[in-house]
Amino acid sequence: MLEQVVFILGVLIKMFRIAFSLAVIAICGWGLFYFWTSTPEYAISQVKDAVKAHDKVKFDKFVDTEEFADGMVDDMLTKPLKEAMGGNMISRWVVAGMSGMFKPRFVSRIKSDLYDLVEKGSVSQTSDADDVDPEMTLSAVDRRLCLSKNDFKRIENIKSDGKVATATVVLHNKEHNQDFKLDVQMQKVEGYWRITRMLNFPEFVARLIEVESAHSSNEAEKAEPLRRI
Repeated sequence: MLEQVVFILGVLIKMFRIAFSLAVIAICGWGLFYFWTSTPEYAISQVKDAVKAHDKVKFDKFVDTEEFADGMVDDMLTKPLKEAMGGNMISRWVVAGMSGMFKPRFVSRIKSDLYDLVEKGSVSQTSDADDVDPEMTLSAVDRRLCLSKNDFKRIENIKSDGKVATATVVLHNKEHNQDFKLDVQMQKVEGYWRITRMLNFPEFVARLIEVESAHSSNEAEKAEPLRRI
């Protein structure tokens, strides 16, 4: 009888140890998952996945599209963008920037273009019925800068201070086989991070223009001997 009691107690102790170990593993796993989902890296990875899966809801959760679009409209008035977009087009942006009452319309259009890019993989052309200048859309910017040819590669230099963080997103340009770095600002809300704006978009564009100009010059040099034949 005593031997049976000892045996049963031994079995119960083993079961308790197994259950306790599983509980510890589950708690640690949940803790690690919670920590990972509350990092800027996780938010950026979710944006990448959202674009790949054409998931507008997920994209909207991890990108503050309103503020992002607002910052992009402001960036269009900087020198690198003026050079890239051409005088005629940029003059329209300047007028829009000076006329604050029109800016919300252009921000709304850029925001709509971002959603098109996520859901369809491309930016729709502005229709004739659209009251926004067709040269003041993300589609027009993409035509001149070929932004869609840049693929996500990795994340670098993540720095966080309270509820604000910055990170460098490294993008690889397939056409020129070059890496470009885009710095983004992030805001922490309700336990997760959202991308709010680009911090170096003008410099990013200037680098794109530099590489494109060098490529064009090289192509011209290669073609010159053929013209002489």
